[in-house]
Amino acid sequence: MNFIKAFRTKSRIKLSGFISSFVLIFLLAWTTLPASAAGIEASREVSAETVYPGESFTVAVHIKADQNVEALMLDENLPGGWQVSQSENNGAAFQEISIFKASTLEWIWVENLSAGEEKTVVYNVTVPSNFEPGNFTISGTISGYSVPPAPVGGFSKVILAYPPPEVDFSANPLLGIAPLVIQFTDLSSSNLDSWEWDFDGNGNIESKEKNPVYTYENPGTYTVTLKATNNTYGNNTRIKTGYITVTEKPSISGGSGGSGGGGGAGSPESTRNIELKEISNEQVFKGTHTCFTFKGGKNEIMTVEFDPKKNFGKTTAIVEMLKNTSSIVKDPAPGTVYRNVNVWVGNSGISSPQNLENARINFRVKRTWVTEEEVSKDTVTLYRYSEGSWNPLPTALSREDEIYLYFTAETPGFSPFAISGTKKEIQSVDISPVRTGENLTLNEEKTSGEEKQEIPASNVEKEEKRSSPGLEAAFAAAELLVLYGVLNKKR
Repeated sequence: MNFIKAFRTKSRIKLSGFISSFVLIFLLAWTTLPASAAGIEASREVSAETVYPGESFTVAVHIKADQNVEALMLDENLPGGWQVSQSENNGAAFQEISIFKASTLEWIWVENLSAGEEKTVVYNVTVPSNFEPGNFTISGTISGYSVPPAPVGGFSKVILAYPPPEVDFSANPLLGIAPLVIQFTDLSSSNLDSWEWDFDGNGNIESKEKNPVYTYENPGTYTVTLKATNNTYGNNTRIKTGYITVTEKPSISGGSGGSGGGGGAGSPESTRNIELKEISNEQVFKGTHTCFTFKGGKNEIMTVEFDPKKNFGKTTAIVEMLKNTSSIVKDPAPGTVYRNVNVWVGNSGISSPQNLENARINFRVKRTWVTEEEVSKDTVTLYRYSEGSWNPLPTALSREDEIYLYFTAETPGFSPFAISGTKKEIQSVDISPVRTGENLTLNEEKTSGEEKQEIPASNVEKEEKRSSPGLEAAFAAAELLVLYGVLNKKR
């Protein structure tokens, strides 16, 4: 019996110890469980995983609760020096970082967070421009009354990198007859370590030089791509679609044109006489109004438009502003010439009534030229050189502003043109006789005054009476009245 009692006593002691240990483990687990286990959880979202110094990004923290939580608090920690401003606090009081330690941000909710309720905090982060690139971490905790702090889940890594180089390039010339030799020049802003050029858009690398020279053997329109790399900042790519236009040698007959059908356009003009050349590419289809637009600052031709009667596909239009009269015409245009210009469209006969209609050229003229040259704006005309002579085109003033007068001219085709006007006619008026008469009158008045000064006063009065018929009549009437009164008294 004593043995049984002793065994039962030992069993009770072991059981009570086991229960005590379980309770202790449960309490420890309760205090160390994450926030989600305690009834709340938080997850972070970052708008950009990779940013550059000086750039900004957005952070959003989503908070959920599966039970009522009092005194909810979100504490976010960022790298020192990063600038933060709140965007949405969702009812929380935002504690300024000056109150706490640097780079510590706290949002505190006074009201309870109900079970099933969700709150979101959004804030903006700006990385200083002088920050060195690297990998950085945003950390934070979520807690509440009787709820120990737990880590915020979701994204936390931010990669700060150098910005890629700004890549750009130029080419000269942009247009010409095959075979066409072109000089390419790198215009990138950063110090680059390598270059990869694709001159014809086929994906193959034709050159790795900084400023290469390339020859286009065949006519066509080409896309040029430059991929440039800086070993520190990374790489970037610049693509210019339809950048280079290579044409066949044009066939020019008489003065009718230098214009053509679909594809590129060529010019027989001497390069020494060309001051400015601008090209424009458009898709030309039957029944669709076509308008080529030119935006060069010194280009006085603004648009060339027409209604095509056939399909020509992608077509190139060229405007050449000339230094002097076109080298392919015989004589200068009539009148006072403002600008000489060539307009070419296509390369095989688009400039004909069989291929287009309603062709118009919209151009402009500076007001200062009209004033300085004393040209009447109503006489400004666009002349077209065709069939060996200059022919005026129907030209109308469409609008005007403080700098330019804008005109529209109808044309049957495209070839050399000239913008010209006629000087104003000045009519001469001889006003000397009038002035002579005025002088004679003044002399008479002066002489009359001098004569009056030389004769006695009584004679002057008589002279004034003689020179004043109205005054003599008044005296005569007065004398008659006096005589009439005397006769009445005698009766």
